[in-house]
Amino acid sequence: MDLDGYSDTTTSFFTLDACDGDLAKKIMSVLSLTGEDLEQSWKQLISKNPEMESRLRSQGIDSPEIRGEIEWDDAVILFTCTLKINNQNRPIQLGEQLSKERFGRFPWGDGSATKYLIEYLRPNNSSISSKESYDKMMNLLERLNSYCIKEPHGDKKYANGLGGLNICGILDMNEAHELRKYFTGRMWSVSADEPLDGGVRDAIKHLVLILKSAERRGVGVMLRSHA
Repeated sequence: MDLDGYSDTTTSFFTLDACDGDLAKKIMSVLSLTGEDLEQSWKQLISKNPEMESRLRSQGIDSPEIRGEIEWDDAVILFTCTLKINNQNRPIQLGEQLSKERFGRFPWGDGSATKYLIEYLRPNNSSISSKESYDKMMNLLERLNSYCIKEPHGDKKYANGLGGLNICGILDMNEAHELRKYFTGRMWSVSADEPLDGGVRDAIKHLVLILKSAERRGVGVMLRSHA
């Protein structure tokens, strides 16, 4: 199957947003709690991260230190508090439009390039060091693909946010850098039964360009899907 001939066959769209990945993991850890544990940990998190308080207040939240006073669902909180913005208060853009389109609307399955890579990437050889690097690469790819919807801190709530907000996974700044390095290495190959001719290499090409953009800006990345 030729990749270029199937660019309009998917209905989903995936985006990689610039985010504070370290803060995102802290927020998810706290939001996995319940009751008084949640309220106490949330208050501590806000006190240690004044940028969160400022962001929430700028969005009309009068008591950001009290989770129970914030009507938003957890997905909206995670997205709003960790999205990286520029001096004009606009989201920082990652990558050129072509790369965002090719990565974001992949002509296979539900349109997810990360799922395609997980399905059809293979280790390049049997050496121990290469296999270890391959396993680390795949672990990072899995985190990007589904960290926010898997245990221990992930949950379906991040896939069903207000307005259809669906946060799939997150990498912090260092993890995004590591994944980019692995992709440009030689520890991976392509499955012989890959259905799209050149699909793996095309997906990696455009994902690498987006990850390079994140590196230059010193940010992590958040993968979201849109119906």
